[in-house]
Amino acid sequence: MNKATLPIVARLRSLQAAIRFAAGGARVIAEADDRNPLAQLLRAANETMLGRSLQFDSAGGPSLTLDVSGRRVLRVTAAPGLAGAESCLGAEVLEDEHKDDLIKLMQAVATPRYELRVTSGPIGRGGEEVSVGLPVALLADLVLIDLNDLAADDSAEEEEAVPAPAPERPSAAAPGAGLAGLAEAIGLGLQAWLIVGGPDDDRSNGAEEMVSHLQGFLDDEREAVDRQLDLLSPEPGAPVCVMLGATLIEGHSILVARLGGGLLLGIVEGECTGAALAAWRDVLT
Repeated sequence: MNKATLPIVARLRSLQAAIRFAAGGARVIAEADDRNPLAQLLRAANETMLGRSLQFDSAGGPSLTLDVSGRRVLRVTAAPGLAGAESCLGAEVLEDEHKDDLIKLMQAVATPRYELRVTSGPIGRGGEEVSVGLPVALLADLVLIDLNDLAADDSAEEEEAVPAPAPERPSAAAPGAGLAGLAEAIGLGLQAWLIVGGPDDDRSNGAEEMVSHLQGFLDDEREAVDRQLDLLSPEPGAPVCVMLGATLIEGHSILVARLGGGLLLGIVEGECTGAALAAWRDVLT
């Protein structure tokens, strides 16, 4: 395997994580012995592309509810048991001046030695514009957490850089709606992708080695991927689109989209995540 592809494979493996639910249906994202539950909180927020409300509950008592969209924290809607939440709660949209207070709230709810759970629901008050709010990647950078590297909590090793894209091949997607239409709408920013199942089954584009890794992962883990997506959708099998493992502007993300019985898995340039979100909304309308 090309060493430069290892970070992408590592991000895909985040979908294989065992799922455990607490009483009431909340998903456990950090166990009591997790060395860095804050990293798990940030990764949960970073995987949210469409607008959702994420309620994080610590077994120690505190709770923090955030409106998240496009991998940005838009606002704080509730913070029972957390001191110093007034400035964030009073903001209709979080801005740069709120980042330090928000980080303190996240650190207070994601404390070591306590189980951390998340419950996802419809977005709270206001809209879900992705041009506002605080980027999750920025918050992670400020607390020295690598969102891409699942081993970063236990290791200081730096992640290999994602290789430059191979020359673009003619797209296999035809114009139109559906997952193939989504891939075409995102354009060159979707560097490698494939679709499994549904009317666009077996369409793909991009560097052969990258597509091969995506295919191999889905061959083994399609059911696990669907289970994870069901946690973020209103009902099993419903359309859903998420981003995994994004870094700052120069980073790459993994796009996972489910629609009409098909699943699209692709690698998106960091600067094109906004285009991916817009394309997904167009597909749904």
